[in-house]
Amino acid sequence: MDSSKDPKYLHKLVMHDIDKPVVFHGVIQNWSASEWTPELLTSVLGDKEVKIRIGLKEAKQWESTQWEADCSYETTTLTNFCSWLNQSGDKPQDRRGDNPLLQYDPEKYWCYVDYKYMAQLFEDHPDILQAIKWSDFGFETRDGKQSTIWIGSEGATTPGHYDTYGCNLVAQIYGRKKWHLFPPSQSAALYQTRIPYEESSVFSPINISKPDSTKYPQFTSTTPYIVTLDPGDVLFVPHHWWHFVETMETSISVNTWIEMETDHKDRFHEAITRMLASGILSSAGNDGKSKWLNPTEELYDSATNLMCLKKANESLLQHQQSTGPISTPHQPSALSMSAKSSHYSCDDQQESTPSHQVDNDEKVSAASLSDSPPVKRKKSFDSHGIIDDSVLPDFITPVPCLGHAYWKQNYHLDASSSVEEHNMNTETSSGETTFASENNIDLKLGSKGCVHEVEAQKFNAGDANQNQRNSGEMDDNILKIFLESVTDPEVVKHIGVVFSKKMKETA
Repeated sequence: MDSSKDPKYLHKLVMHDIDKPVVFHGVIQNWSASEWTPELLTSVLGDKEVKIRIGLKEAKQWESTQWEADCSYETTTLTNFCSWLNQSGDKPQDRRGDNPLLQYDPEKYWCYVDYKYMAQLFEDHPDILQAIKWSDFGFETRDGKQSTIWIGSEGATTPGHYDTYGCNLVAQIYGRKKWHLFPPSQSAALYQTRIPYEESSVFSPINISKPDSTKYPQFTSTTPYIVTLDPGDVLFVPHHWWHFVETMETSISVNTWIEMETDHKDRFHEAITRMLASGILSSAGNDGKSKWLNPTEELYDSATNLMCLKKANESLLQHQQSTGPISTPHQPSALSMSAKSSHYSCDDQQESTPSHQVDNDEKVSAASLSDSPPVKRKKSFDSHGIIDDSVLPDFITPVPCLGHAYWKQNYHLDASSSVEEHNMNTETSSGETTFASENNIDLKLGSKGCVHEVEAQKFNAGDANQNQRNSGEMDDNILKIFLESVTDPEVVKHIGVVFSKKMKETA
């Protein structure tokens, strides 16, 4: 084995030395999974059904992203998925037969078997689970049981988001995928939102294929890191890095999330967010829930949310007492997690994958790394995402940062001069914060957050029924704005600080 591909060395790179996206080439060439095709997996799964997300290809031209709630869903077999993929051009599209996918013209639609836990999907096929060998990266006990699989047709997309827990290793098994990545420091320019709400995901409403610089003026100040993964590539996505993903051709990829030291704090923040979102969404009608709750998410009752919050807070305090306050490092700890979603259940156990198997990766001590190839220093990228070629082996490639000029060169968008210029909030000399308004509503909040002045333009509505409809629409809009406001990650962090302080005072 090439000494530079020694698992201990790669583990050290992932866990300690790399803080920006990189691609590993040739590490998984000996995985039996590298031989997978959609047809092969079809023969393995037989008649087992999966839920498939179907989206419009024309959505690339929409002003905002195509959310999962905008998609259609069908539950069927991979056999039918492959039949849909391979159908001849003269096959009638208006006859479903036994295949519900045939109603979707592949020229207009894409299909995605996305975010499927392999431990569930291949529970009767240990050979398939063992074909994924994260041990090649130093995670000795991690394989397909702690992984998710994504099988998509050309054009399939994942909305822009970052994962609140862990960091990510993504193995491209078959076909090609294009990734746009952005550092956490550019979250404001990506207009982060928790609507639609999904536990452990913070979304961006921006359509990366056709960014609207009028609606999202700060976006053009971002500096994208862009890479297309080929079969055999493995992408490292650092903690809280944004990613927009598009399938360039029929594709299979497998990923695993690796737990980090900061997950204790993130889990606490997620518990707060879930409690706030559940409370507000429970007041919304079915229409509001369908628009503001991701189709893959479910709401918990208040007792469950309270218990999750209590356990997350206790875990964070215990961790801080044993290790000191958690900073916000960009490096993972030598811990592991089995799934992206890692909130606390109410049976005094932490949730893992749906199989409830907790991964216990071997802890790699400093002594065990003594035989690894030497690393000159912590990998330092400059503003362009370039590192000294002599630092990393040839099989590891930093994902290039293309700078904000990329938007002008490719989309003819002028870069925003600064993020601050587009901030909607301005602070007055008296300590008040004035919030800009689209409907001539001037709302001023005093330093203690009390509303002391509201000036609203009166509506020139027609009849009473129209007034009622307008009132209902306004109520929905206000509820949405409130939901977005209280679940904003920065607001949740502040709530967490205050909540922890109050809990300590009452202890």
